[in-house]
Amino acid sequence: MAEEMAYLAVWLLGLFGIVGTVSAYVAKFVVKDSLSYDEAFVWRRKLPPETKQK
Repeated sequence: MAEEMAYLAVWLLGLFGIVGTVSAYVAKFVVKDSLSYDEAFVWRRKLPPETKQK
């Protein structure tokens, strides 16, 4: 029984590690993404100069 609990603990730690890593990278992507980039390059809109970020 103890061996099965150890396997379960290792699997759960691995699962939460993978989910945590993916979540961190998605959060990093969302923070770096910008609406002005999407409008300029994805939607091909022309933006006024005050909205452009450097």
